[in-house]
Amino acid sequence: MSRGQHTGWRSLATVRPLVKQPLTDEKTALFEAGRLCARALNLSPNCRYVLEQLIGFYGGELVEGRMLVWPSNEILVERTGIPERSIRYALRQLIDLGVIVSKDSPNGKRFAQRSPQGQIIRAFGFDLGPILHRAGEWRERVQAQKDREREWKEAFDEMTVHRRSAQEALRAIAEWFPDTDISDLVRRALELSRRTPRRSAKGCAVEPFKSEWKAIREEAEAIYYAACGGNNCRHKDHNKDAPEESCWNGREDSVGEAAPPQLHVNAADLARACPDAMEFIGEARSDRELVSAVAKMRGAFGVSPSGWEEACRDIGSLLAAATLVYVVQLQAAPAPGADPIRNAGGYFRALVRLMKEGRVNLVTEIQRLMRRRL
Repeated sequence: MSRGQHTGWRSLATVRPLVKQPLTDEKTALFEAGRLCARALNLSPNCRYVLEQLIGFYGGELVEGRMLVWPSNEILVERTGIPERSIRYALRQLIDLGVIVSKDSPNGKRFAQRSPQGQIIRAFGFDLGPILHRAGEWRERVQAQKDREREWKEAFDEMTVHRRSAQEALRAIAEWFPDTDISDLVRRALELSRRTPRRSAKGCAVEPFKSEWKAIREEAEAIYYAACGGNNCRHKDHNKDAPEESCWNGREDSVGEAAPPQLHVNAADLARACPDAMEFIGEARSDRELVSAVAKMRGAFGVSPSGWEEACRDIGSLLAAATLVYVVQLQAAPAPGADPIRNAGGYFRALVRLMKEGRVNLVTEIQRLMRRRL
């Protein structure tokens, strides 16, 4: 590998072939090529700012047949607000990536020499020619990135459809067929929900999660259709009330006649603190809807009818519903360093006993969850 003569003030970079006949174009084209280059190479913010400033210094006049600019580090610091050490590191990265080419002077400084008539005849600095010379490469790379992003978005959307359909099927089974044991399937869905990446995590692998959600969806829909006798709806209708009468009949899926204890955490607070749990339980716009939805889903989370009745009697149905939502959220997204919950029903009954004894304050625990999500 050929090396240049040492300047005495910094290590020399690998000598790169120069662009013999650099392309000349309007400054807007140079800025456009620089923008494509920054995106294609995924440059750091500091490199982007420095590159923009270097392009801004170009006046459209070739010097020695090259697109040379020679701003000092002090000027770049003043223009960008970046420390000088970061400026030097950014320039080194741009040179190593082949975005710019350095033309060093004997003393390592950047400057221009002018003729008596004021014409620039010689300059030492950075050559911006490679930016335009490789514009086609930048464009191809950016297009490839857009194609990958589109494919990732399509795969994520398909995974989301499978996830929501699986959760809807599980809610339907728990509501219309409470005697059907789907606790293991719900446990698997909660575990998968904990591992599933969010849309903000772009670029992560989606295909494995899409396949798992599809399998859970197909299994849940198979159980639902088998219970429906092959129909698309439940085959029994136990609601014999007139349409104008209320369906709120005081069964286990109701709040009850006695007023529940007053809570500082309502359905809206639970939706913010426990989003993973509410995905399975469903939308609840009021405390009564929350209690009704949780009561219908309690069997899917391993809570027996006796356990639910005992909890409603000891701490009130609204507080019992909030407790089960809290337990499901901990099972779906454990706290950092905590072991995952294996038996949600047993955890729920133990937590209810602690709350009855006054050893656990659910309001405080839910507020802690809300702060953790901020």
